[in-house]
Amino acid sequence: MRVYFFILISLIYLQNNAQNWGDISGNTELNIQTFQEDSTINAEARDAYVRNYINLIYNYKNISVGSRWELYNNTIPGLKDYEGAGLANKFVQFKNNFIDITLGNFYDEFGNGLIFRTYYDPNLGVDNSVNGLRLKTNPYQGIYLTAIIGRQKSYWELSNSTLRALNADLLLNEIILKSWSSYVNVGASFVTKKEYDDNPLYILPENVGAFNGRLHVTKNNININIDYAYKINDPSADNNYIYKDGNAIIITSNYSTKGLGVSLGLKRLENMSFRSERNAILQDLNINFITPFTKQQSYSLATIYPYTSQPNGEMGTQFDIYYTIPKKTKIGGKYGTSINLNFSNVFNIDRSLLSGSSIINESGTIGYNSSYFKRGEKLFQEMNIEISKKVNKKLKLIGSFICLENNDKIIKSQPLLDNQNHEYIYAKIAILEILYKIKPKNSVRIELQHLSTKQHYGNWIMGLIEYKLAPSWFWSIQDLYNYGHPNSPHYYSISSGYTKGANRLSMTYGKQRAGLFCVGGVCREVPASNGFSISLTSSF
Repeated sequence: MRVYFFILISLIYLQNNAQNWGDISGNTELNIQTFQEDSTINAEARDAYVRNYINLIYNYKNISVGSRWELYNNTIPGLKDYEGAGLANKFVQFKNNFIDITLGNFYDEFGNGLIFRTYYDPNLGVDNSVNGLRLKTNPYQGIYLTAIIGRQKSYWELSNSTLRALNADLLLNEIILKSWSSYVNVGASFVTKKEYDDNPLYILPENVGAFNGRLHVTKNNININIDYAYKINDPSADNNYIYKDGNAIIITSNYSTKGLGVSLGLKRLENMSFRSERNAILQDLNINFITPFTKQQSYSLATIYPYTSQPNGEMGTQFDIYYTIPKKTKIGGKYGTSINLNFSNVFNIDRSLLSGSSIINESGTIGYNSSYFKRGEKLFQEMNIEISKKVNKKLKLIGSFICLENNDKIIKSQPLLDNQNHEYIYAKIAILEILYKIKPKNSVRIELQHLSTKQHYGNWIMGLIEYKLAPSWFWSIQDLYNYGHPNSPHYYSISSGYTKGANRLSMTYGKQRAGLFCVGGVCREVPASNGFSISLTSSF
């Protein structure tokens, strides 16, 4: 660690005193969380959790050299395998107008990520970078090619399989359709993993390949995207070791004009779990990414019942409409009024018994029969309406109403009370956000939220008040109370933060409920806690 900081100081010195030697950029984040025992929320006392990373990138002409040092100390449940410290990411890259070569760790995505996406999210405990060689080239105008070979990062080690991938993106308007007023782009990808068969019960494929084809068309204010993927049989812990091939299709369309935006999405997938190791579970070693078709919520009570993507099978739709009622109209008022309506639903795919089988998804078989267009049981449904109105120069109101259904009997994502079973959850959530500007640099934000449900833990109420002294300081206090739960405590917290340029320090003290923390349909279980949280981020 001392050697690493010596290198860091040396590079900063070179950056400040020898510009001809190139330039250095980077960022760092330090998080500290303390834990004290609190029997009212079943929080346990343990040593402070410390997470820290430092990114450094050195650029000299066409060459970039980068590394990321990480520290995980006294990790919380769900991140135990990250315990330790060291260089978690390192690479050397050469890039010019024709070729881009990377040796080491890299992140990339093909299309919507249906067969390949690697990314880093330390809050979720996701780092599935590939360690190996990536070659990108632009051999002709409008043609972009990528080739990859390597092994996926598995905490501090590497997976025991080898990934190989090819991707091509063709911008047809730059190649053959130069006079067209429509823009047409096509893409295709192929990804394969080689993992040796060491299973004593079944003969498993050692080479599993997946194909992806894409089409994107834009005409005036309308664009359409079609993304299709196919994967050969891949028996794994995710699908109970069945031999059924996988497939997925995502179709999205958008229309926009002044004051109006409309989008529609359709999705169906089955058996599309794709990992570097067939026994991996949860967030570990995902090669691909299943795009969620539900609204990504940010309000506290709206995140209590999130939807977790189901790679073994789901089909659904999402509809979004944004409309701004014009200014200086009777309804729009002086500043106009914005309305956002979002609707999404997700169903299980249809599954029926194979001839001669007594159960669906029986290990060592094809698993099931499925009618492609027939829906199974509903997994999730959500309707959101949000209205935003600026009343005057100082006051702005944002109101939201959410109706959701969560089939936890199948998803099984929610923590349970004693002797409680997973159930179908219906909930309604009302939210009012008030923003008031006291002075040009002083403002107050108030949140009032209420969740009502007769299932699970019952009703919740939440209140927050935040004061900002722009552009530097903020202070806030909030409280969540599950008054539908017998003997429920108050989940209060007090926060403060300071920002200076690219540096930010924040501190929170309070109680955190146990539940799911989700980003983009990927979730991690968070334990109940009572204590301090300190976060420091900086870029340079």
